[in-house]
Amino acid sequence: MRTYIKNGILVLDGKRVIDKGSLLMEDHKIIGIYSGIPHVEADEIVDAKGNYVLPGLLDTHTHGAVGYDFNLCSCEEIEEMAKHLRKEGVTGFLGSVVPESHEQMKAILTKLESCNCPNFIGIHMEGPYLNIEKKAVMKEEFLRDPNMDELREYLNAASKIVSMTIAPELPNALEMITYLENHGIAVNIGHTNATCAQVLEAQQYGASGITHLYNAMTQHEHRSPGAVTGAILSDLYCELIADGFHVHPDIVRATYKMIGKERIILISDANPCKGLPDGEYAFSGKHVLIEQGHAVVKETGRIAGSTLTMLDAGKNMMKYCGCSISDVVLMAAVNPGERYHLKKGKLAVGYDGDVLIVNERLDLLRVCQNI
Repeated sequence: MRTYIKNGILVLDGKRVIDKGSLLMEDHKIIGIYSGIPHVEADEIVDAKGNYVLPGLLDTHTHGAVGYDFNLCSCEEIEEMAKHLRKEGVTGFLGSVVPESHEQMKAILTKLESCNCPNFIGIHMEGPYLNIEKKAVMKEEFLRDPNMDELREYLNAASKIVSMTIAPELPNALEMITYLENHGIAVNIGHTNATCAQVLEAQQYGASGITHLYNAMTQHEHRSPGAVTGAILSDLYCELIADGFHVHPDIVRATYKMIGKERIILISDANPCKGLPDGEYAFSGKHVLIEQGHAVVKETGRIAGSTLTMLDAGKNMMKYCGCSISDVVLMAAVNPGERYHLKKGKLAVGYDGDVLIVNERLDLLRVCQNI
């Protein structure tokens, strides 16, 4: 199957743009990129009509959608999630799992290992080696200090583990960070009481990112510099939930100025209720209320993930920060693609043929993905 997309503004990699370009895909790979509209033989010809042609967006921190939870779902339900996310412009996602008992975690990982949905690109383990004082909605009883024997069992259960969130101040955490990085698994710092100095030390041991910057971590205080200060001073990629609820729009704008688009990775941190009507649902053992798109724990009012779409995250960044569609592509496709060593996130020959057509407001017009 050859698909030819012509007459569009091609945003290649968040930096380079072809104002009037065309693109050819075959067997889910990009095989040609052209300036202008040359004649090309194809099974399907799509006229972009002068709209923007982008790489599909990547959501590398989501806990589920439309009622399906990565801790609980079947492979068939991951397929259903993928269909839903595709309609939101997401053509690749990591499934984030929250802590359970050791045996339950192994069972979850074994199940996810068997799932072969093309858009499901791997597993993000958010814990269990997190600081109990920054647990957020995590189940407190399953948070614990790093254990290398446990970790090896997790890695044996699932080759699909791509990333892991760890609190670096915990005992043996730095050893674990180096071990994971040496085994090709990206380490995020999160759910942490770390000081600025401890974040910078964790970077030296191999950590490469920050989980949902500002949320569930020590803050940027002028006499007590915490994890946020460390993130600012570091070279780490920083996940950001740009829904205006998890992080105030003014702080989003300040972050964009301080850290820059080259280090921001937009995420949804969506809970499994995303895409469902307002109401009461379950997530991580909590009763979660969804009201006007905001998710909170019923008993405490604590934020419980988001219902954000990645396109809305991009629109919010354009609104809050005045950034361009190219900048959104950098933060929502290119950066996560490079961080996790994927052949996704760019319009380039040899990359996966995951392509969006959007207008100047970032409204989705079409998804082209031959899978």
